[in-house]
Amino acid sequence: MSDLDRIQAVWANQPKENFSMSVAEIRERASTLQSTVKRRNFREYAVGAVLIVVFSAAAYFARTPLSAFACALTAAGVAFVMWRMHVLGRAASEHEIAAAGSCWAAFYRQELVRQRDALRGIWSWYLGPLVPGMVVYWISVGVKGGMWSWLIAVAGVALTAAVFAWVADANKRAAVALQAEIDVLDQIKEA
Repeated sequence: MSDLDRIQAVWANQPKENFSMSVAEIRERASTLQSTVKRRNFREYAVGAVLIVVFSAAAYFARTPLSAFACALTAAGVAFVMWRMHVLGRAASEHEIAAAGSCWAAFYRQELVRQRDALRGIWSWYLGPLVPGMVVYWISVGVKGGMWSWLIAVAGVALTAAVFAWVADANKRAAVALQAEIDVLDQIKEA
């Protein structure tokens, strides 16, 4: 048995502390989560509305059909993202909160799971719908002419990919944090 195995065995076999959280603490955490989700969604909806207007205007005033198509595709992608955010990442309704009654731990856990699952699926509903518009846009930049246009397009694709990867990573880390909170609630339930 290696030293690492012995250390892991000692750690795994240490006595477990009874962990508890009052109903008031759970209710406060649930309330904080709801506030955080509402603020996040408000910001996302506001930015989304601005982006839809900007890309729609850019499509209307575009100099080439390909650029117009790229901007329209991006505006449609943003609209799809806003709709999916409303479906997947919304805060609980007043009715759902009222229905929680005295079951705050179950309600809070359910809300954490909903937000965690939304964050885990970020590529399918948040970033993925924006990819076609971005790709077509950078192609439209490249076909304008010359090697420099293609270099700008390739740099644009690389920058877009880097931003998308950063957003995906930030959401992955947030999902891990939510899972840790779910694990705490599960630990309380078992105790």
